[in-house]
Amino acid sequence: MRVVALVFGILGVIGIVMGILTAVEVAPAFISGGPTFGTVAYTSAFWWGLAALLLLTSIAFSIGSWGTEQ
Repeated sequence: MRVVALVFGILGVIGIVMGILTAVEVAPAFISGGPTFGTVAYTSAFWWGLAALLLLTSIAFSIGSWGTEQ
């Protein structure tokens, strides 16, 4: 369980980095935006939302592994 938590945590951090790189327009945006927001805003929101979900999953797996011994 700890390894799974670590993997999800690393993927969450990668998602944060991708969101930042998309926000500063280093990485390309891949979601087409509407007239109010550009493609960068939608793609950055996607990466940060994915990162938040992965980090919460990492926290859940790490809490779930507290009762187990290795």
